[in-house]
Amino acid sequence: MTVLAATRAWMRQNCPLIDKNDRFNAGYLGAKAGAYALTASGESHVQDICGATKRTVQLLFLARLPFGEALADNLCAVEFFSELAAWLEARESAHEYPQGIDGDEVCRLTAQNAGLVLSAEAGNACYQLQMTLQMEEVQDA
Repeated sequence: MTVLAATRAWMRQNCPLIDKNDRFNAGYLGAKAGAYALTASGESHVQDICGATKRTVQLLFLARLPFGEALADNLCAVEFFSELAAWLEARESAHEYPQGIDGDEVCRLTAQNAGLVLSAEAGNACYQLQMTLQMEEVQDA
């Protein structure tokens, strides 16, 4: 499974903040509030001294949420992303990572820029959280 598909499935199944009734797309965020998306934003590879590949993948978690003059909506979005960042930090502390990524095993997960507004319109805004997954090549036994 790709890192994008595995991470999306892992978040969908395990994150209590992701409403199972809302759309959770890969690479596409719709125009209606109440939708999520996960998209790739960069990748790098290095080889260690033994020849094993270490890969770093950057992902963006996007959410379209209510936004506007009503303070309550904006504070709810801030709270959602603050809690999401804390949930991801707790997963890192517990070493609970996405599984089943083709040829790789996640060994570290970090989150940055939680709740950054990418675009806003009357009624909703697109927010992001950046995630970095560091992975090591799975060695055959």
